[in-house]
Amino acid sequence: MQIIYVDDVFLLNLVINYFILLATAKLCAFPLKRLLFAFSAAVGAVYSVLILIWGFLGLLPIKLCLGIVMVLIAFGKCRHLFKAFCAFLCVSAAFGGAVYAASMLVGTTPGKLGYISLSMRTLAISFAVCYIALTLVFKRLGAKNRRGRSMGVEVVQGGRRAVFRALYDTGNELYDPLSGLPVMVAEAESLRELFPEALLGALAKSPVDFIAEASESGALKTRFRLVLYTSAGASSGLLPVFKPDRLTIDGKPRDDILIGLCPHKLCADGEFSAIL
Repeated sequence: MQIIYVDDVFLLNLVINYFILLATAKLCAFPLKRLLFAFSAAVGAVYSVLILIWGFLGLLPIKLCLGIVMVLIAFGKCRHLFKAFCAFLCVSAAFGGAVYAASMLVGTTPGKLGYISLSMRTLAISFAVCYIALTLVFKRLGAKNRRGRSMGVEVVQGGRRAVFRALYDTGNELYDPLSGLPVMVAEAESLRELFPEALLGALAKSPVDFIAEASESGALKTRFRLVLYTSAGASSGLLPVFKPDRLTIDGKPRDDILIGLCPHKLCADGEFSAIL
């Protein structure tokens, strides 16, 4: 007789669901809303416990409905929800296959209701391998399609408008640790139309001077914050970043990207003024 502990089932599925949602967000390039992911994972974990009580809840249509609910909770504010749902199903299948493969390797077979009894160490290893593999594979596929591509960018801030070109760079992995949003690094000169001359002059001195100057402006007082970055061949430093009123890339509105101001030129020949 197989003994199943409800708390083990809940905690295990909570962790599994969270990493599935995290992998889905990274594969779809969505913002990392960790609290929403945790709540959505908890909903899925409660469902896994209820299946132990009412087996009919494990029917495929009900599982699909649960998947829709979890995706809406985690990514409801993002565009392309159908894309998120499809990615969620694919990642779930991949993670499930990884767990099943791990169970076969250690000689464990699924028990009642498909419950697999594995040690946390085995689960951690199988999930880590699957998570890394999915991230690398999809990241390479996306990078292959966009490598070297130059895109038109339009930024609107405070009723002012700036237009420039941005180069997609697979090596740019700068993210804002607070929001989880990716950061586009742009030459300050390309955004000159948006900000006062004194503000850009302060940036030439140091990021701290820039923030001090911005704090004296009512409209920009809370707009900027500093993000730590590291570049090739240079030590780490601070980059002022902000979220514009409106951002358009190749004609498509984007609200999931921040812009970092770089005081130096990014391209000597002026072919592009920002790096995505």
